[in-house]
Amino acid sequence: MKKTIYLLLIFVSTLSAGFSIIYPENGETILMNIQEKIYDAFVLSLQEQDTKPLTEIQQKIKQVEDESHITTYWMAYAKYYESIYYLKFNDTKNAKAEISKGIKLIEDVPNKDSEYYALLAHLQSFSTQFAEGMSAMLISNKTKENAKSALKLDSTNLRAWYVMGCNDYYTPKAYGGKQKCEEYFQKSISLENQTIANPYMPSWGKDDAFALLVAYYINENEIEKARGYLKKALSLYPDNYMLNQYAEEIKKEH
Repeated sequence: MKKTIYLLLIFVSTLSAGFSIIYPENGETILMNIQEKIYDAFVLSLQEQDTKPLTEIQQKIKQVEDESHITTYWMAYAKYYESIYYLKFNDTKNAKAEISKGIKLIEDVPNKDSEYYALLAHLQSFSTQFAEGMSAMLISNKTKENAKSALKLDSTNLRAWYVMGCNDYYTPKAYGGKQKCEEYFQKSISLENQTIANPYMPSWGKDDAFALLVAYYINENEIEKARGYLKKALSLYPDNYMLNQYAEEIKKEH
């Protein structure tokens, strides 16, 4: 049986991405800093080579009773990391299955706001690696449409700009890709993680936008630009794995 939690309904302004969130009246709950909790569970799963930490955090999310779809958002976000886990261990079948579950969860949310569209686009973008040929292109088009929907609802959503950049970055030049990713990533890193600080809401995306912007400059042999953005990124995210990998790459090869 789901645990009963006394909740206070607070409508978050559109400036903070439009979530209509149920806040716990008595403070600490599983949804407090849930983004970090999911990531910590993912890291622990990798260390233990077992999905148990990730499945346990999902079970805890399910226990939260709310009148909004915030738990659905975080369940889908957890499915994304579960998919990455399986991919790390070359289990493509389960990786595809989990990301598909995450996509379905967000697709079924009625009256999606900017954050839901941004996450949906992010999950769809990730899922293209499991598709082939025209299917991959169709998913790419859906990704772009949903990212644009997110921006239409909130042009200050850095996660939507990040996903727009990802979609362009990973689209081959032959299909019109790598034309605007630089612009999109720069826009993403110029924005705040959250317009209003809120431990229940998403703040992901900026570190990844920095990482792909640096990768773009390295691939384009614009090393000084790569160094400049890398320095700024590492001052904000000194422990980011990919940023440190790019720092080593530049040091060795340039």
